[in-house]
Amino acid sequence: MMEYDFLKITKEIESENGFKKIAEKLFNSYAIKNYESIYRLTEIEFYWTSKSHVDNSTYKRKYVNPKQGDWFFHYSGVDIALRNDEIEGHGGILIRGVCDINSKEKSISKRCFKGPMVCAMKLFSCTSAFNKSIETRIVKYDFPNEELKKTKRIGLGKNATESGTENLKYRFIIDIS
Repeated sequence: MMEYDFLKITKEIESENGFKKIAEKLFNSYAIKNYESIYRLTEIEFYWTSKSHVDNSTYKRKYVNPKQGDWFFHYSGVDIALRNDEIEGHGGILIRGVCDINSKEKSISKRCFKGPMVCAMKLFSCTSAFNKSIETRIVKYDFPNEELKKTKRIGLGKNATESGTENLKYRFIIDIS
């Protein structure tokens, strides 16, 4: 059993509750460590599509086919990839908000970063292209449990409307202020 087996989507009918369980685990038991600091996730969105749960706003796997738990870079930011070949499903957890827990800044607004592209840049930029590899990874980290707020995803285009998934509450947020 891999440490990140909790990411596996098994029962799509319960996906909203399944997503909540995954979100709670990521928010309260894991952090993202890069070359400069450790970040707590503060906002994520789930995207999942399969034969029995069509969500056209989930990026197709045209150029790469990441395994569950891989980083997946796309036109909107970076995901933690989700995949279950048994039910022919794939998707991702879009990182929309992180907070630097090692920062000496007193202002929460200077320690926390919002927006998928901002988060991707903060987590993966400024690594030498010549003598270092990207070392950004998810690590175990025990945080105080925070209550999750569940809302609709934001910034969806016509693809979500076409598949009727625009109102699904697949966005999770914690308030650490």
